[in-house]
Amino acid sequence: MNITLKKIFRSARVLGLCATLGACSDFFDPSQDLIQEREDHYQSLDMARKAVVGAYAGLQEVVEPLVVLGGLRGDLMVRTLSVDESLREIENYSVTAKNEYANPRPFYDIILECNDALANLEKTKQDPQMTEHLYPAYKAELMTLRAWTYFQLAQTYKEVPFITQEVNGFFGDYKPESLDFISMINWLTEEMTWAQKQPILDWTVTDKNDKEILQPWRKVFINRKALLGELYLTAGQYQKAANLLYSCIIDDGQGKDNEEHKCAGITGQLNWRKYWHKIKDGSSTFEQISVIPFQSSQGQTNELSRIFSNASYNDYLLKPSSLAVSIWEKQHSTMSNLPGDFYRGLGASYRIYSEDTVITKFSQGSNYKLDPVFSIYRAADVHLLYAEAINRLNQSDKALAVVNSELEGSPETSGIRGRVNLEIVRMDKLKLDYPDITDERELVEIVLLEERALEFAFEGRRWNDLVRFATRVGKPEWLADRVASKFASSDPDRAEKLRAFLMDEDNWRLDMPMVKLENKDQ
Repeated sequence: MNITLKKIFRSARVLGLCATLGACSDFFDPSQDLIQEREDHYQSLDMARKAVVGAYAGLQEVVEPLVVLGGLRGDLMVRTLSVDESLREIENYSVTAKNEYANPRPFYDIILECNDALANLEKTKQDPQMTEHLYPAYKAELMTLRAWTYFQLAQTYKEVPFITQEVNGFFGDYKPESLDFISMINWLTEEMTWAQKQPILDWTVTDKNDKEILQPWRKVFINRKALLGELYLTAGQYQKAANLLYSCIIDDGQGKDNEEHKCAGITGQLNWRKYWHKIKDGSSTFEQISVIPFQSSQGQTNELSRIFSNASYNDYLLKPSSLAVSIWEKQHSTMSNLPGDFYRGLGASYRIYSEDTVITKFSQGSNYKLDPVFSIYRAADVHLLYAEAINRLNQSDKALAVVNSELEGSPETSGIRGRVNLEIVRMDKLKLDYPDITDERELVEIVLLEERALEFAFEGRRWNDLVRFATRVGKPEWLADRVASKFASSDPDRAEKLRAFLMDEDNWRLDMPMVKLENKDQ
């Protein structure tokens, strides 16, 4: 692909994302000339805006691999009778360089766009509109997007080629250094420590009546405190993680009763399903902090509906494992006094259609005009990450309270389980259920890992959750046993072989398929 075509495709993607995010202003006007010669780039604040939009638009391309790799390698998702070779490889932990879901190029497209913008951002200072306040805000936004993207790669691959300068792909003698997981986390933490302290971009648009409205970019920009808090948690810096994650909930939530940052009660399954959809002409608000939006009317297709739905025009490639279903079924509702997680399980996260068990989190199936969104961070995620951090700080009772009913200092929060009317998890019962475990922190780890299964199944988080918990407690069997269990009844020999394979932590991450990166123009 030549450079002109690359610019055209990038511009089309920018305009599509702009259409998704709200009404028009001068910035969102598609009549503007977005295809510029290189020497004309970054001469103004307007071009800096376009650079940020273009980089963020690339996130739509990474949703499918994140969900498939993060779900199918875990314990909550299995293949249907599909003969898709890439999916078969993933489920068998034999991923080759040709696997379409393990292609890192879409991630590097985002990284290279961020690098290009960061390398040239200084030029925008010649525009008087690029103030001393705005410049670090733009720089921090690009650094945050790049850090989040590298974080996803680091969790997927054993070693990740590390590029921060302006380059046009992998050519000739250019061979970037590769970083292992620990080295990458350390660098990302350092980057985000600076970025988190910078001003936030506050973009607004005007509607057709010139009435100023808040532009949904506040939901598209990745929350810096949540990202840095998760990085600190991954690095074992628990106090710093707890401080930032709590601040994300309380301070970024603009108070203790902000609906986007609190967990305070769901009125029914319809509300739960709305978490992943754009409703009519407004963005999804329920507990969503940072999202990747889609809009089918603008040609932005979220392929997850095709992968999960069993409707005739879809492929129905992946479905819930029987283990996933059983986790919801064994819950006990305090409202109905019957077993089952009625808010998040059957009828919400999955349904039965024509005798098929179908994942419905990203499906369109109501009278609303729905466009699935992919959640980068939502309130329950930040709450549970915070609970992980304080649990490691020997505050297991407070961590369990976050799961059950409350967040200290936030009376408006009902807890992860409280908001869906499930019975609380009691420490005394945990000790009876796991008599061989004497460390209360480890008991709470078990609760947190299962609660994340109930809350985030099929969203692409599960594999990374399993790796993080198993690594922290130093028990690879936490991962190996859970993943093997999804085949235990249907194919015991396969389950045992898989367990033995996954007991080796070196098998938890993939080899980077460098062949996918060596020629960017193909």
